[in-house]
Amino acid sequence: MMYDGNKLLAFDPVLREMKVVEEMFDKIIWLGARTLKMKPSLKPVSSAKVHPVVMPCVSHSGFINILYVLSAYPVFLYQILKHLKYATHVHTRGPSHPALLMILISLLDNKRIYAHKYAGEWTDDNIPFTYRLQRNLLKKVRKPNIRITVSGKNDTDSENVYDLENPCMYEDELRGMNATGAEKDFSGKLRLLFVGNLMPSKGIIPLMQALQSSKLSDRYESIHIVGGGMLMDEVKALAENVQHINVVITGDISREELNKLYASAHFMILPSISESFPKVVAEAAAFGCIPVTTKLSAITKQITDGRNGFLMNNTSSGYILDVLNNIAVNKQLKEISLNAITMSKLFTYERFKQRMAKVYNIEQ
Repeated sequence: MMYDGNKLLAFDPVLREMKVVEEMFDKIIWLGARTLKMKPSLKPVSSAKVHPVVMPCVSHSGFINILYVLSAYPVFLYQILKHLKYATHVHTRGPSHPALLMILISLLDNKRIYAHKYAGEWTDDNIPFTYRLQRNLLKKVRKPNIRITVSGKNDTDSENVYDLENPCMYEDELRGMNATGAEKDFSGKLRLLFVGNLMPSKGIIPLMQALQSSKLSDRYESIHIVGGGMLMDEVKALAENVQHINVVITGDISREELNKLYASAHFMILPSISESFPKVVAEAAAFGCIPVTTKLSAITKQITDGRNGFLMNNTSSGYILDVLNNIAVNKQLKEISLNAITMSKLFTYERFKQRMAKVYNIEQ
């Protein structure tokens, strides 16, 4: 969240998610972190039912962030306890510092229904310690009033765990996206798209190194790099040495601008080393933009290599280059694109609403 003058702006994907569940409740208190940077994804909070509370920012860089975290925890706890006494239901999103506090509180509370959304990697161990701590706590939960929502539930998980796709489109939006995607032509030059934070875990550096190779297929015309982050300067420097494909670095852009890029791109490439199921994969697929992403557990629940996308076994620059060159000669791209469109229908807010009603134990 961020104040723009006297107007409070908040992260649009969360606002859209709240819009479809707010009719289940009389009031929603949203404890959200303050952001340090104005972004196109910040929108006004327009619903009279949603009451935002701005919490401290703990996303500074380097050692100083430890000090911010330590000073923020008393504020997190105060705000949580202040509003918790009025709540019948609690929804958290982790891994995060406030989510960790709320998980611990929920283990002692039998009065409320808790829905803990774990948005990180649910299976693999290639995650930070604090993420693993929160995940391990949730995996051990057996209390009936605590539910956990994840992308990619395993057969060994308890009945407290619900497999839930991250919503990112309303059904009326999806119809227009799918219609655009169905017209996409894969017979000529191909366009790539990367959408994500420019940070090491997203694999942006090996991707840029792969694009520098003179062996890259000449079918690739361009790549748009969408997103900001700590590696922006390094990405720009690497882009200067890319000779065989046009690189456009946009930084953070609005959803409307991103939709235009989804509509024009043929592939959305995301070589992450740790990920749940990114919303951008579903958004891209809705436009017939074929996902090319890492073979991680939640992703493999929805994407089958060569059927509705392409999966990478590792994220080295040489491997990424080989994958891109193999894709360039694939004769089934149109069919794979149409299968990706079909997969995208799982990610509507309307479907999310029906499934969250079950999680919240609220009759519709």
